Amino acid sequence: MTLLLVAAAMAGILDQAIEIRRAGDLVGAASLLDTLHPLVDEVDEGRWLLERGIVEELAWRPEAAEPYLRGAIELGGDVGLEARYHLVVVLDDLGRLVEASGELRALQSTHGLNPDFVPVLRIEQGVLDVHAGRTARGKRLIRRGLADVKDADRHSWMVGRGRFALLDSAADRGDRLSLTARSARLRRDLRERVRALSEAEKLLYEVIKTEEPEWITSALLRVGDTYAALADDLVVSPPPASLTEEQAAIYRTEIARKAEGPRTKALICYERGVSYAKQVEWEGAAVSVLKERRELLSAKP
Repeated sequence: MTLLLVAAAMAGILDQAIEIRRAGDLVGAASLLDTLHPLVDEVDEGRWLLERGIVEELAWRPEAAEPYLRGAIELGGDVGLEARYHLVVVLDDLGRLVEASGELRALQSTHGLNPDFVPVLRIEQGVLDVHAGRTARGKRLIRRGLADVKDADRHSWMVGRGRFALLDSAADRGDRLSLTARSARLRRDLRERVRALSEAEKLLYEVIKTEEPEWITSALLRVGDTYAALADDLVVSPPPASLTEEQAAIYRTEIARKAEGPRTKALICYERGVSYAKQVEWEGAAVSVLKERRELLSAKP
């Protein structure tokens, strides 16, 4: 009876650590899990390893998460399957895309895999493809997976990951367009860049709907950086060759004035990211960068 009570207490503490982690207190969750570990029963070891790995994963320390997740996989069962799912993400974040794809295939071929989980894995497959440079295919898979997810609330983290990957891809497309050309090409590239930014902004609102702090702060940072880069590139864009020296000076003054628009939008993104993180008490990797970007941009004349 005593052993049963101890086991129940341990399970309750594990549940408490999960709640602390979900609330965004990754340091507190890690501390509680580490304190608890010597008391964890053998039957709960896999669950402990999984949770410890997830905490490291969310703290953007994938190299630290990997051994915990592999340990959980070795113990097998449902916990092992969930750990493999997280390992795919961790290997993806480490840039080990071939290994991540192998682990994903192993998971997809698991006998008796819940059909509701198939679209979730398809999203991650799409994210992997985007990261591997197979952008068009990856985006198709992400969109297909997002459309087929039956319980978006339950799988909100992967939904957010997929939407962020689409946002990141749109932002990348815009950032690759240089504004160093002249005349017609400059206008064309600027239109395309604004179009890509508009797409990224729409996807930002889709990310916000997931209510996942990790992806919301990352998305606000990404869109803010894209606006800031547009402002910087506008300032240094060359005046039309047909202008006189005096006209070119006026052109540069006007362009600098127009650059204030995207620069202000960048600052708004950074401020909203910092404010949101404070509101939900989230301390993810993007938050410190948001603060740095906000201070840097605020200091610009």
